[in-house]
Amino acid sequence: MKINGRKISGPNVEVIVIPRLEGDIIFKAQAILSFKEFETLCPEPIAPKVMRRGVNQFVSNIKDPKYIKDMDDYSKRRTSWMILKSLSATEGLEWDTVKMDDPTTWNNLEDELKSSGFSEMEVGRIVTGVLTANCLNEDHLEQARQRFLASQRDQVENSTSQKVGQKTMLSGEPVNALI
Repeated sequence: MKINGRKISGPNVEVIVIPRLEGDIIFKAQAILSFKEFETLCPEPIAPKVMRRGVNQFVSNIKDPKYIKDMDDYSKRRTSWMILKSLSATEGLEWDTVKMDDPTTWNNLEDELKSSGFSEMEVGRIVTGVLTANCLNEDHLEQARQRFLASQRDQVENSTSQKVGQKTMLSGEPVNALI
């Protein structure tokens, strides 16, 4: 695939730098192209069915307390998996308590980062980098919009079309503004 002759060559990568006196810590976050792996390892919970009064029809009970808790757990795992999967682009990154093939360990992510010595702000910076790599950073999207709009203005300003209306006709007569 190309856009304006430029080949799109792979997913977005965001470099996340955590400055340290003994040497900067560098993470790479890569955009996730598919959640299929996540969906295979961690299927979405299904709400229990209940009989609807008066119509003899089964409907999903999305207010069931167990279903609500299961959906909350599912959402947390999905976010943790997204961060872990995105950070897997970092060369040499190894986890002590997180196993990518075990969904019950994915939520250990934040505790493991903190126990490794990362502050709350540094963990936030890492998560922000992951969101940015996956184009979920509104500031970056707005900057991209502004760059696009500026390029459109530049194209109009640099176009070869006539910028000022013709004042006289070839015969030397003034141009009638009403025509």
